[in-house]
Formats: sequence, structure tokens, C-alpha cells
Amino acid sequence: MKTVLIVAGIIVFLVYGFVLYCCIRVGKESDEQYNKLREGKEQEDDRSRVCK
Repeated sequence: MKTVLIVAGIIVFLVYGFVLYCCIRVGKESDEQYNKLREGKEQEDDRSRVCK
């Protein structure tokens, strides 16, 4: 019984770590996409200022 609890604890810990890893990875990708979109918007704004 003790072994089963230890194995279950290890499995829960690994799953928890995997979920956190996935959340961090998705957040990083979203942040990079946001920064790319923001940089593109800023470049368009700079061009429109020059043209005016």
C-alpha cells in the first residue's frame, strides 16, 4: 500500500510539472506573437507619421 501511494504521488507530481511546463510554453508563445503584432503596428504608425 505504501508503494502505491508513493508511485501515485510521483505520478501526480510529474503531471503537475507537465501542466505547468505547457502553460509556461503557451504563455511564452503568446507573448512573442503579441510582441510581433505590436512591433508591426508601431512600424505602421511610424510610416503614417512620416507620410503626413
